[in-house]
Amino acid sequence: MNRILLLGGSGNLGSEVLRKLQLMDVEYVAPQSTDLDVRDWYSMQTYVRDFKPDWIINCTAWTDVDGAEDSFEAALALNETAVRNIAEVAKQIKSRIIHVSTDYVFDGTSPEPYDENAQVQPLNKYGESKLRGENVLLDLIPRMSYIIRTSWIYGLSGKNFVKTIAAKALRDESAQVVDDQIGSPTNARDLAKAIISITNNPLTPGIYNFSNRGICSWYELARTIYKKVGADPTLVKAISTSSLSLKAKRPKYSLLSKDKWESTGLSKIPEWEISLASILPEIITEIQRTGQQ
Repeated sequence: MNRILLLGGSGNLGSEVLRKLQLMDVEYVAPQSTDLDVRDWYSMQTYVRDFKPDWIINCTAWTDVDGAEDSFEAALALNETAVRNIAEVAKQIKSRIIHVSTDYVFDGTSPEPYDENAQVQPLNKYGESKLRGENVLLDLIPRMSYIIRTSWIYGLSGKNFVKTIAAKALRDESAQVVDDQIGSPTNARDLAKAIISITNNPLTPGIYNFSNRGICSWYELARTIYKKVGADPTLVKAISTSSLSLKAKRPKYSLLSKDKWESTGLSKIPEWEISLASILPEIITEIQRTGQQ
């Protein structure tokens, strides 16, 4: 029986991984950050050595893209130092790691989808911190590491673009959304399924891309949400990224090639519109339940 340690089990992705673990015949633990500080080497060593997991699923991360520009050391503490702590203790007990990374390791200038071997060149401090985490795993335990690069994650838990836009749509509010950033949304539920499938059928260690199939801009995604909620999509207005005066640069094109993942034959990747439609009613219910509307 697999023993699984889930780190970051309360976020968009981690909560979906946790739901799947609760339905499986596995031993697992999903400590809260108050119980285990992944940035602290002693805490990590003690906790992991006591539980001795076969797998460590790392969904913890600093995800504040603009905040990383001013608080780079804090971003590195979660996105590099914590990953190093996890890797070093995993090496001691021979535990395998599934680590979630990002499309922001790329600069967004490619004319075609990025595959796993594409040149990495982050545009911002957040992307740099995530790339450093990847490099830690590839340097320390390459034969025990599975790095999953993904993009535009949304789900039931936490804050995310889909929930924010859906709440605006429910209120019939207007929304200004950039139309010059292109990629693919990722339903956290689909990615969680992919992660769990690795623990059941281990692949060759390495880097794998995973996002929903298809391509859109943030603007197109927002208009689709308005339509599916039953709101007027013309309430969504297109703007340029430059008009927002953001601290961190964003890649304009970050579509990920899923050919490598699809060749594994593990979990299928749904089209982004189909996947969005499948979870949006639950997201609406969650918005109404929590009073976000």
